[in-house]
Amino acid sequence: MKKTAFLLVAIFLLTGWVVTSNAAVKKFAQAGMTFLKIDGSSRAAAMGSASSAVLQDASAMFSNIAGLSYVKGVDVMVNQTNWIADIKHLAIAAAYGHDTWGTFGISYIKMDYGQMQEAFPYDAAVTDLSLVQDAQIGDGYVLGRTFEPSEYALGLSYARRVSNQFSFGAQIKIVHQDLFQSIMRHELLGDIKVDNQQTIRAFDFGTLYYTGWKDLRISMSARNFSQQGKYVTQRFELPLNFNIGTAMNIMSIFSDDTQQKLTLAVDWQHPRDYSERVHVGAEYGLMDMIFFRAGYKFNYDVEGLTAGLGIDKELGNYGVRFSYAYGAFGDFFGSVNRIGLSVYMK
Repeated sequence: MKKTAFLLVAIFLLTGWVVTSNAAVKKFAQAGMTFLKIDGSSRAAAMGSASSAVLQDASAMFSNIAGLSYVKGVDVMVNQTNWIADIKHLAIAAAYGHDTWGTFGISYIKMDYGQMQEAFPYDAAVTDLSLVQDAQIGDGYVLGRTFEPSEYALGLSYARRVSNQFSFGAQIKIVHQDLFQSIMRHELLGDIKVDNQQTIRAFDFGTLYYTGWKDLRISMSARNFSQQGKYVTQRFELPLNFNIGTAMNIMSIFSDDTQQKLTLAVDWQHPRDYSERVHVGAEYGLMDMIFFRAGYKFNYDVEGLTAGLGIDKELGNYGVRFSYAYGAFGDFFGSVNRIGLSVYMK
């Protein structure tokens, strides 16, 4: 009991110290392709994204890849996020776990922004209106072509349990972004079209360690290691993020009852494009079938409270998981809703 109390106090003291010591130091616009930061799991999102030491199914490919090593047989998941401004985020993952070879996985993320229309200063940008289809001249600006931005990430993963306590994983991703064309003025060539497309390789790494005391585990992960991208003269990097997480079923301290679990999780994040952040989450499970989740994100401008629920129903060697997550995004953006569905075969 004394060890547990000390551990919990230390975690929350560290949480408060990280938040207060870094709240005044903020970094902005330090990364591109930021869609890679959006949760691909409704379960993770409902727990305030405190998931790096929690997820141990196909959705681990969107958090800490080491958790993928606990997949047995086949696990397939689909997750739909209704993001702000009517933007849609789709995440799909499939994994196969083998007792000897480890676990292999494939993941896919796609953003749907809908249609947009060009708008730029007329005098400053375009002199030849033949470059712009269906141009509409307003008060000093031109409304031109309609287009649909495209963003996706395709990943291949591998994870393995080295022992009953330690596992690791890695993922390589192909990240693509297409922002359509822009029209630029050149001193000698005049108005020219520029294709704004980037395809970048990125890597994720992760470890997960069970301490041997109850089910206390500690995770370390790094996501989105990559080369630089470049649009015209502006260089950028992907949203690199280092994460340390911990999770534990605190009810195991007081009882051996396996019908109820209350998992507390904390993630400390060091992102490239912001100051340090802390995610805190909880999940109450009843009979490993019904789950209630909640969490909070510290040091965010608009995000904060999260909540959700889940159902996990096994049917022999098969099973189905359903999850829902709600996230508050302030008065201006409202809320974000997520739905996830998984099918697995042991």
